[in-house]
Amino acid sequence: MISKEVYMDIRAMKRSGKSIRAIAKELGLHRSTVKKHLERVDFPQYRKNKRKDSVLAPYEQTIRDFLEVDSYQATWILDKLKARGYAGGYDTVKRFVRTIKAQKSRLAYVRFETEPGKQAQFDWGDFQVEEPGGRTSRVFVFMLSFLGLRSII
Repeated sequence: MISKEVYMDIRAMKRSGKSIRAIAKELGLHRSTVKKHLERVDFPQYRKNKRKDSVLAPYEQTIRDFLEVDSYQATWILDKLKARGYAGGYDTVKRFVRTIKAQKSRLAYVRFETEPGKQAQFDWGDFQVEEPGGRTSRVFVFMLSFLGLRSII
């Protein structure tokens, strides 16, 4: 595709009497390109071709359903799709799975607070404690926290 300026230069050079070969040499174009644009009546328009549907399009919802259940790898998903009649390749599945996983990892969670006494968190732990006599013993700890207040039992 040539620009409008180049198209207008081709027309102007031809009107001034230059040959197709001379125009092509001066503008750095092929002779057939110059000839094609001289034969045209109007400026060439860019035509965007309609994109075909992906070979993966009929299986996209199936892949989303698989990924809702678990974070399966693209190779596992490809095997399941092949069993359902998918004729495409691994790279197509891999790219689609990568975009879905990236969307899922960007999900944000809203922090929520509860009223005092409505929620608690606990954890177990163990410590090595050295007694005054030099003997070491293991102590198990249960930790319970209420909104920042911690109690060790």
